[in-house]
Amino acid sequence: MPAIGTLLARAFDHHQAGGFDEAEALYRHVLESDPASTEALHRYGLLIAQLGRLEDSDALLARTLVLEPADAEAAVNHAKILRALRRTDMAARRFRHALVLAPALLAAQEGLGHAERERGDAPAAAGAYGRAALLGAGAALLHQWGIALDGLSRSGDAVAALRRSAQLDPTVPSVAARLAAILYRLGRHGESAWWYRRMLVLQPGHAEARRALNVIAGRAVGHDDGQDQV
Repeated sequence: MPAIGTLLARAFDHHQAGGFDEAEALYRHVLESDPASTEALHRYGLLIAQLGRLEDSDALLARTLVLEPADAEAAVNHAKILRALRRTDMAARRFRHALVLAPALLAAQEGLGHAERERGDAPAAAGAYGRAALLGAGAALLHQWGIALDGLSRSGDAVAALRRSAQLDPTVPSVAARLAAILYRLGRHGESAWWYRRMLVLQPGHAEARRALNVIAGRAVGHDDGQDQV
């Protein structure tokens, strides 16, 4: 019989190539020979999650972490499965476990932000998203951070986060819309109009953006507030 390392390599190759049945058979074969193989448990758990068997994946990844509690990658992947199962309290705890092991692990900070948001803890979500931003998060996470900050009435910080998101990915209409709405609330109508126009470039048929621009134009006619610099 081939060595376990060889079987795992073959299983992983099948897994990566989409040969899920072959990969599953090999992972199961390895685990029959060595039930404590954390690599097989982890990879098999990821495979069956892809196949939609989330409860089984949860059990395998939990077993992985019982045997190897210092595996930060397995902790993050288990937390993602728990989120998918809507066990958000458990997911948040698992993401925190990963961050104890690897404080600079971006996937864990980002995942914690999502889990805290889903738990309804807006301050904790904003904190996790902010730490992820410091680690180099991308446009989508900066967008989520901006939304979280806006929900906490930290409008100025929300604008800064959303501007960074727009700089990294200028093609997202919802970022432009959120910026326009916040800036309007802050009384920065010229800047708000600029972002509403930007939104209409991205999504020309957006009626709300056109109505907002008409309101801003009406205010400008009624009392000239000048055009703020963007």
